[in-house]
Amino acid sequence: MGQAYAVTAEFYDLLQATEHLAVTGRLLDRWLGSPEVGVLDVGAGTGLATDLLARRCAVTVHAVEPAASMRAVLLSRLAGQAEVLPRVRVHARCVQDLGLTGVADFAWCLNTMAGLDRSDRAAALRALVRALVPGGRLVVQRPPTRAAQERRDLPSWRLGGDLYTGEVSTTPVGADRVRWRFSYRVRRNGVLVREETEVFDGHLATESGFDAELTAAGFTVVGTDEPDIVVARR
Repeated sequence: MGQAYAVTAEFYDLLQATEHLAVTGRLLDRWLGSPEVGVLDVGAGTGLATDLLARRCAVTVHAVEPAASMRAVLLSRLAGQAEVLPRVRVHARCVQDLGLTGVADFAWCLNTMAGLDRSDRAAALRALVRALVPGGRLVVQRPPTRAAQERRDLPSWRLGGDLYTGEVSTTPVGADRVRWRFSYRVRRNGVLVREETEVFDGHLATESGFDAELTAAGFTVVGTDEPDIVVARR
């Protein structure tokens, strides 16, 4: 996956958790059902969805997160939660390197595929097929279809009187790649006291092209949702 998240891990939950949880809750209400084998959370990040999945399911949740900085937040989130800890297994490598077989009947993969080129996406999708039992369901976010030069603000929050803000700038890179620059700022009494940035490179894919990649891996597309969500069955 190659993305370090060394800067973003500190700010992600504060600035983006509210929006992330709203989307996650809506999608899980619609697509989760009642897993009976296990759940796979690929690109678990800081564990926002992992925690929700573990609370909604009685089966093991496999949280796949190769970035150590994000995994540290995930583990801190789970620490001390006696009702959740027995049902979460954390994997510190990419899904295509784990060799999981038949461990889940539901897989969740948001904000991840865009970070993989076509070859790595194919390997990840094949690994997801192997990890799911026949009939298992995958909820996956497509890579973006295009990259336009744009900038948007992240939600801002006050913490101990300090104002935390952020922004993300999107830049096209050639015909099929995109670059996102996240900037994070802390102001105290109107004065900038900290500014951090982190850059992520991503890959584009057409909707039909990504659907074809799913089919080639062994999935059947059964539905769509927002934002850019594809639902498929093994």
